[in-house]
Amino acid sequence: MTLSPADKFAITELSNTQMQALDNHDVAAWVSAWLPDGDFIATYGTFSGHEAITAFINGHIAAGKEDGARHLMTNYVISGDGDTATSTCRVTKLQVDAPPFIIATGVYTDVLVRTEQGWKFRSRRLDIERGVFARAEIEAAAAQHRG
Repeated sequence: MTLSPADKFAITELSNTQMQALDNHDVAAWVSAWLPDGDFIATYGTFSGHEAITAFINGHIAAGKEDGARHLMTNYVISGDGDTATSTCRVTKLQVDAPPFIIATGVYTDVLVRTEQGWKFRSRRLDIERGVFARAEIEAAAAQHRG
């Protein structure tokens, strides 16, 4: 059984709602998008289970990495068999407190499971595209040249 349009909408809504939670620094809402034993896989490492995911995102927020950030989610491609699904989408992270600029871009690759509470991430993988690291290297080189 293929996914219904309502299922695809619910999966898109889960992803978008999770990113709004991150933009609002609502850790509990952000983490609740995963199964209790779900995985967040990113450049920063792999975090398994709500406790590890919570510790990671709390540290990320405390370090200021989400201050003034807004995440735009686009280009969803979702498929599945009814109770499991896969999804890919693009993310653009903007800085909006200062004159706006793109902080980073990337791709989310998700495995989802239908639960009694709705769709949840079994795993959510974030692949950040090279540009964010290239910008940091350029800024570091410029600072070193000035110093």
